[in-house]
Amino acid sequence: MADKTSTADLTVRASFAVAQAVFIAMSLPLFYALLPDSVRTMLPLFLFVIIPILSFLTSMFMNWFLQYMFCGGVSVGTISMAAGMSPLLLIVLSLLSYFLPFLRSPVTQLFSELPQESPEEAKFGRELWGYCFYLFWGGLYGQTVASGMAAVCP
Repeated sequence: MADKTSTADLTVRASFAVAQAVFIAMSLPLFYALLPDSVRTMLPLFLFVIIPILSFLTSMFMNWFLQYMFCGGVSVGTISMAAGMSPLLLIVLSLLSYFLPFLRSPVTQLFSELPQESPEEAKFGRELWGYCFYLFWGGLYGQTVASGMAAVCP
């Protein structure tokens, strides 16, 4: 029978991974809602710089909390190395979805055009959800790996 500590550890780590993934995936539509022209004209900047930096910072915070909770202390080198996994996977999956648009098409075809939108806005909005799909999985897998690395006590 599994002990309660390891089950709780896995639950906390999984919860952090899901929270990171949802936060990162929803950051792109949030930026688009606040700065539509900027996101439309500088999408690569958001995909390859701003969101990975945001992912690194949130992963650092979560890894700090996990390591402090599991080990009673924090090793900045360990948590920063672990936090680097999330932006790395985000960049790889963003590159794939950016340069291979057919990977986004199953997600983009789920959304229909709204009558009040222009065709360009509707197309770009659907493409954003295609990117969000890959940002979600990159954030989820990145934080899962990062939390496993951060849970190891120095």
